[in-house]
Amino acid sequence: MTDTSFFPVRGVIEGFYGLFYTAPERNNLISFIAENDFNLYIYGPKNDRQHRARWREPYPDFIMEQFAETVKHSMNHGVEFCYSLGSGVSINYASEEDFHLITTKYKAFYDIGVRHFMIMLDDIAAEFHHEEERLMFNSYAGAHIHIANRLLYWLKSLDQSCKLSLCPTDYHGKAPFSDYIHELGKGLDQEIDIFYTGPEICSETISEQDAADFAAAVQRKPIIWDNYPVNDLAMTNEMHIGPITGRDGRLPHVCKGFIVNTMSQAEASKIALLTFADYFKNPACYEPWSSWEKALKTIAGNENYEAIKLFAENSLFSCLGYPEAPILEQLVQKALSSLHLGETASVSKDVQKLFDYLDSLDEAGYHLKYRMSNYALRNNLVQWIELMESMAWAGRRAITVLRALENNEDITAPLNWLKESAGEIRNHPKRYAGSILLPLIEFVETKVDKKKSNIFN
Repeated sequence: MTDTSFFPVRGVIEGFYGLFYTAPERNNLISFIAENDFNLYIYGPKNDRQHRARWREPYPDFIMEQFAETVKHSMNHGVEFCYSLGSGVSINYASEEDFHLITTKYKAFYDIGVRHFMIMLDDIAAEFHHEEERLMFNSYAGAHIHIANRLLYWLKSLDQSCKLSLCPTDYHGKAPFSDYIHELGKGLDQEIDIFYTGPEICSETISEQDAADFAAAVQRKPIIWDNYPVNDLAMTNEMHIGPITGRDGRLPHVCKGFIVNTMSQAEASKIALLTFADYFKNPACYEPWSSWEKALKTIAGNENYEAIKLFAENSLFSCLGYPEAPILEQLVQKALSSLHLGETASVSKDVQKLFDYLDSLDEAGYHLKYRMSNYALRNNLVQWIELMESMAWAGRRAITVLRALENNEDITAPLNWLKESAGEIRNHPKRYAGSILLPLIEFVETKVDKKKSNIFN
């Protein structure tokens, strides 16, 4: 497969903010991507201090020993390990000492077998911090060209097989692109790969034209840095468990490859990664939703498929723009419609269908927490699973309160339970099915308020 792949580069990048992987998680993920025809793993988590905030510092010896084991593990599995450095946050581009510190860091990884390196110049202010930089360089792009070309030549002096990649400061957008991008493309050595995230940082779609325009600007085929399924920064409350969509089937014509920025939840990331693997095999014929169902079965296990599918179909909110929880949303809308038309919750078939679906979500949550043997996946998902359970309880309790009202029964206990569950879903730090269920809860709260008002009047 590798010799005939549509994309020469098929990688994963551990490039997110927040809690990065443990060494065992990383090694496990490398084994997984190797089994699925990926061929590159880039190390670059933003919160690794020796990678970014304190990049000038060497790693402790025991961490370098872990890296050595991971590099060997990658080699044994046919995956190229790339070490990246986020030195752009504080580098002095005119400083010989800073250049020496970068090469010292690279040399430590060269000594344990790394031959592919990357310099990350993303998510930084496009300005100089030192007077000598302003005197030495005519532009910010000129400084980046200088440091990258010099690093490539230094790496080649160690070993001609060494490679260098670069993530530019302007890494997304549409034509005509910035002067910085055009100057970078013109000045960088052609051997240096450049990354592009598409029209946006997290792109809903990436078209052949988008990538072709970027390729023309940087004067080489880019590698797509896909910011799906990553869920860092403002997205930490989201679980991105759906398939990759919106990637043009013609991208192999204009791109050298793809790297996928995963979530901090390594095991849950494997679901989206399997859909990327299917896309890589044949982009023009890729069918996302059938690929997704297969991925759910593979990662969760066939015996857990129904439960994981119920969970996942309500956790589809992401930059990709497909409906967040389409089945639940339709059930809620139909139930509310029947209630607004005067049907009672006790007899409405639409209300009962919603109640039954919420019941199935509760059962799915219990199954995933206590009967699924993929414990890593369970632990990745557990906060969202528990929110799903709270939502299922809130919805069923809302219906129970309605039915009690209709039958002139005491609602004190079910109303208190509803308030408890509603508070849990309104205050939970994670996102699951968005606010889809809240109109039903608000409908019930309004009914209760009217009932109380009638009693006191």
